[in-house]
Amino acid sequence: MVDDTPLIAETRSNKKQGHRVFCCCDSRKAAILVSLVALVLMILALIGAALDTTPTDVWTWVSLSVSILFYLLVIWGAIRYHRCAVAISLIWEIVAIVLLCIGTAQYDWKSVTAEEKQNGAITVAVILAWRLIVVYANGTFLYEVGKGIMSHETHSRERYSCCCNV
Repeated sequence: MVDDTPLIAETRSNKKQGHRVFCCCDSRKAAILVSLVALVLMILALIGAALDTTPTDVWTWVSLSVSILFYLLVIWGAIRYHRCAVAISLIWEIVAIVLLCIGTAQYDWKSVTAEEKQNGAITVAVILAWRLIVVYANGTFLYEVGKGIMSHETHSRERYSCCCNV
């Protein structure tokens, strides 16, 4: 039965309701792609730490390893529209940002050369920026799944990509 009451506006729309993350893709695809890139970067960082001749502290190993596990969880969660999996990973990402800030503040910057300080500052800035990008992509996905904008049923409406139609 269809109600043709002109006084009540139609609340459902076939138009895209979610927004484009970084102007290039939907929130699900952004969560998957950003986490995939972050996963590769963490694996490379883990390999780099293993090959480095200077000793690496235990917290670095733990942080990299846990991040790898959580990026895998985000990818799985976004593929399955599993909000809890992505939320838990988002909490870890925020904890990792806090740990990065604490580690940077506690580091003995006086014991390194000016060039090492500059390289360290650039490294911390890049890691922080990337982690914030991950928080944005995962947070957007969580918001849209929570509001019912992004789901298995609505993905065909919400799907967007400027470069690939996966």
